[in-house]
Amino acid sequence: MNDSLPISQAWKYCPRCGRAVAKPVARPFQCLNCGYIHYFSPCTAVGAIITDDRGQVLFIVRGKEPGQGKLGLPGGFVDPGETAETALVREVLEETGLQIQSYRFLASFPNRYAYGGVVVPVTDLFFVADVRTFADVQVQEEEIEGFRFLNPADVPPADLAFETHRLALKALLAR
Repeated sequence: MNDSLPISQAWKYCPRCGRAVAKPVARPFQCLNCGYIHYFSPCTAVGAIITDDRGQVLFIVRGKEPGQGKLGLPGGFVDPGETAETALVREVLEETGLQIQSYRFLASFPNRYAYGGVVVPVTDLFFVADVRTFADVQVQEEEIEGFRFLNPADVPPADLAFETHRLALKALLAR
């Protein structure tokens, strides 16, 4: 994330009139040519904490940056027009092949997601989710290297791809 720019600094042109930005973009962005105003509000992402009957959490091993090779919770970005709950069910199915039976909201945390040289603000929403069986676990090979069931109290923070995942596990353990 060191060489990535915050999205507000990555903007070089007004998306409405196309005029070049003369100086670093403030929050909110305001074009001096056409007056367009844009707030750099966060994107929304979801994460699932799915436990087995022994209380171990299902972690994925990330196959791509950011955090390639590190542990993460199944989840991803909420698509336009999609609810967080629908995104949760969709992302878990896409990444693990598992069907969520029920879920409960746990917590939310602000995050910064560095991708393609740009850092985007994100609000991560975490849910505790239940599945009927783990027999059908099949990871999305293009995105994920594998999966592990681990005791959340035993996972070193350095092994996690995102700080917000550590915070979500801490919130889970505090319940």
